[in-house]
Amino acid sequence: MKKAFIYLMTILPLASFAQQIPMFVGTYTSKTASKGIYIYNFDVKTGETTLLSTQESKDPSFLARNNNFIYAVNEVPNQEGAVSAYSFKDGHLTFLNSLPSGGESPCFVEVHPKGSLLAVANYTGGSAALFDLESNGVLSKRARLIQHEGKGVDPVRQEKPHVHSTFFSNKGDKLYVQDLGLDEISIYPVNKAGNVYSLADESEDVFTPAGGGPRHIVFDKKEKFLYVVLEMTGQIASYKKDGDAWMYQSTFDINPEGFKGSNGGADIKISADGKFLYATNRGDANTIATFSVEKDGELKKIANLSVKGKGPRNFNLSPDGKYLLIANQYTNNIVLFSRDTKTGLLTDTGKEIAVPAPVCIIF
Repeated sequence: MKKAFIYLMTILPLASFAQQIPMFVGTYTSKTASKGIYIYNFDVKTGETTLLSTQESKDPSFLARNNNFIYAVNEVPNQEGAVSAYSFKDGHLTFLNSLPSGGESPCFVEVHPKGSLLAVANYTGGSAALFDLESNGVLSKRARLIQHEGKGVDPVRQEKPHVHSTFFSNKGDKLYVQDLGLDEISIYPVNKAGNVYSLADESEDVFTPAGGGPRHIVFDKKEKFLYVVLEMTGQIASYKKDGDAWMYQSTFDINPEGFKGSNGGADIKISADGKFLYATNRGDANTIATFSVEKDGELKKIANLSVKGKGPRNFNLSPDGKYLLIANQYTNNIVLFSRDTKTGLLTDTGKEIAVPAPVCIIF
């Protein structure tokens, strides 16, 4: 009995620590009160948050994490942007280094699953950049810059290329580059030579519905289905894998039936079990839609909810899937919803985090 008591007392601090996990929030600092990146403790049991520290950074509008390293794009207006690297320890970030992003308005960053590459989307620059990473988290060099050319059907929003995201496949064998300006997804194979990773010269291109403006993507668990949020029409386009090709399947509205107003499809996520998909729309909607994912890859809408704010640019699920947090850019708040893991439905908890111009949440 004594041994059991001692063992229990030994593991209790570990259990208590595991209940608190770090959460990082990226923001816009230009013409706002924000200082940069906000670091919180997130309680996975209660959903409560505690501010740990703030890292000064210019317009860190999107973040990515690889173990104890954090990467941020610096989307400074009207000039070439940058990507910055930080180490994370004891609730604080320490700046490592920064490199030019290769284009204006970098708005997205993602780390390769093996941690040796980092991909950035330059929205105004219409390009995607690939960076080599050192084992200590430092940005080594820009290894590749992919410059897109052309325009889309909308003379205002698609007057030139606008690369909006750069997602690696789950295995890291492909890089998916979404171009809102061209209604196009460019898929580049990722080559490996020893421990060195690089992109193939040529891409396979997948076209999305004209005038839709592809922004972000998600895959199902087996990567048999691909879902693309279309910013300009507030829709989701779905594709099915057929051999090595992606075949267009259907388009689904994020908005509730009968909605009339402007759109701004923003973010899209799928639950870890692959059963439920979520997408936000800004514009006049400011809602989040919940879909069930059917066995044939079709989406069935089961709910639309208000995001309790304006400009839901980004959202994320807590690692255990029990909470969903939405960053409302224009109302300076992050809203916490509880999530039923069996039904996928969301419930407003009434809890909010006040933070200036929040636009990215990662754990």
